[in-house]
Amino acid sequence: MSTTSHRILWLIAARSGSKSIPDKNIRELGGIPLLVYRIRLASRIASGENIWISTDSARYAAIAEKFGARAPFIRPPQLATDDAKSADVVLHTMEWARQNGFSFDGVGLLEPTSPFVRPDTLDDAVRELFSRDEADAVVAVRYVTPSTFYVQAESRYLSRVAENIARTGSIRRQEEPREITPSGGFYIARWDAFMKHRTFYTPKTLAHPVSPIEGLEIDEPLDWLWAEFLLERYPELRIDSR
Repeated sequence: MSTTSHRILWLIAARSGSKSIPDKNIRELGGIPLLVYRIRLASRIASGENIWISTDSARYAAIAEKFGARAPFIRPPQLATDDAKSADVVLHTMEWARQNGFSFDGVGLLEPTSPFVRPDTLDDAVRELFSRDEADAVVAVRYVTPSTFYVQAESRYLSRVAENIARTGSIRRQEEPREITPSGGFYIARWDAFMKHRTFYTPKTLAHPVSPIEGLEIDEPLDWLWAEFLLERYPELRIDSR
């Protein structure tokens, strides 16, 4: 468990309406429901009473509780649609916590679709956030390869790519600008900062790089197959070996 003294509410957001992979958040990966990877991750640096699930499904809630998380409420239907924003889900949980007498220093959102983040990575991110007084939040990022030098909006013609090449010439992959993008691995904010800005993204949000495996997001069936391959190739990723 972490030695940090900061009390974080770890929120696992797991609605039941996945269309690309039905019941994705409770589908078994390596013999364990996907959302349980996040429960086990948080449990390495926090006590179970600080690990909550926000879900619209009593079935999902029961699975989370079985593996050590708390399910203090069932998410209201308006926050379980395809259009519902993660920030609103977080705010709903924070308001429920406040109304019921809970107090935290920060809030961390853990989406089930990123199962391979390591406990030491998460712990380091918390430490980094609270060691910088000016920081509002910290978000996991991965490096983008290729970079946006060769990326443009969908079009019949590669006009933007052609402009980039005309301006600077073709570049090898190794020479492309080093760029980052949020990975989905975790989002952590100071409690007061999130309540003020209502987002994990402010000009004072820290970028915390994670490894390519930690940066995996399972959104499509091909991503699931890749996750299964990684588990076979790297047994240490299995949840019972962490």
